[in-house]
Amino acid sequence: MVLSLMFLCAALLTGIDQITKWLARTYLAGRQPFVLIDGVFELRYIENTGAAFGILSGYKILLIIITTIALIGLIIIFARGVLGKSKIVIVSCTLILAGGMGNLIDRVFRDGVIDFFYFKLIDFAIFNVADSFVVVGALLMLFYFLFNQKELNLHAKNAKKQSEISSQVNGESDAVNGDKDTDPFAGNDGRKT
Repeated sequence: MVLSLMFLCAALLTGIDQITKWLARTYLAGRQPFVLIDGVFELRYIENTGAAFGILSGYKILLIIITTIALIGLIIIFARGVLGKSKIVIVSCTLILAGGMGNLIDRVFRDGVIDFFYFKLIDFAIFNVADSFVVVGALLMLFYFLFNQKELNLHAKNAKKQSEISSQVNGESDAVNGDKDTDPFAGNDGRKT
C-alpha cells in the first residue's frame, strides 16, 4: 500500500516537473533571461547534456543507465524496509524517485535535461524542479539518519534478534540430528569432558 502511494505521488510530482520544463521550453528558450529579483534570481533556459554541474556531459547513455540503476536500487531498498517505514523516509524516497524520473525522462526523450532556475547572486548552477526534489529528498534522508538514531537502532536490534533466532533454530536442528560438533563441551570422541 505504502509503495503504491509512493509511486502515485512520485508520478504526480514528475508530472509537475515535466509541466515546468514544457513552460520553460515554450516561454524561455531562445529568449533573454526573465529577471524575477534583479541581481539575485532569474529564469534562464539551458539544456544540460551532463549530470549535476555539467559533469559527464555528452555521456547520455551512461547517465541513463546510472539513473535507472539508482532508481531501481532505491525502490528495492525501500520495499525491503532497509531504511525503515518512517514518514520522513517515505517522503524523501518519493521526492528522490520523482526527481530522478523527471530528469530521466529528459535524458531519454531530449538531448539534455532542461534547467531554468538561476541564483545569480551566488552564481549557482542552473537547475530545475526535479533537481530540487532530489536535493530536498536527500536532505530529509540525511536529517533522518543523523537525528533519528532511536528508530535506526530499533531496526538494527530487530535484525540482530532475527539472526540470533535463526542461529538458535539451526543449532537446535543440528543437536536433534545428532551433530556432535554443536556441543562445546564434547571432546574429540564426542563424550562430555
